[in-house]
Amino acid sequence: MRGKKKEETLRRLKTSVGHLRAVEQMVAEDRYCADILLQLAAVIASLKKISNIILENHLETCLRAAMRRGEDEEVIRELKTFLKFKI
Repeated sequence: MRGKKKEETLRRLKTSVGHLRAVEQMVAEDRYCADILLQLAAVIASLKKISNIILENHLETCLRAAMRRGEDEEVIRELKTFLKFKI
């Protein structure tokens, strides 16, 4: 992963870490459960977005290169793994 996608991914990861720390603090402070759940949902959504960015990059770079090299079976195996884990 390079360039703007890498920068965006790192920025989003740092933001997610910050939000997760805030959730941890909310739990430590015995904050209202609904508020904690809302913040946790935001963290999960952020991580899903990060996962999508990384997957898109992988498809556009690594898997495309593997297909050009004729490694179709490897590509299929990886795609099945992504589907299995709903990445």
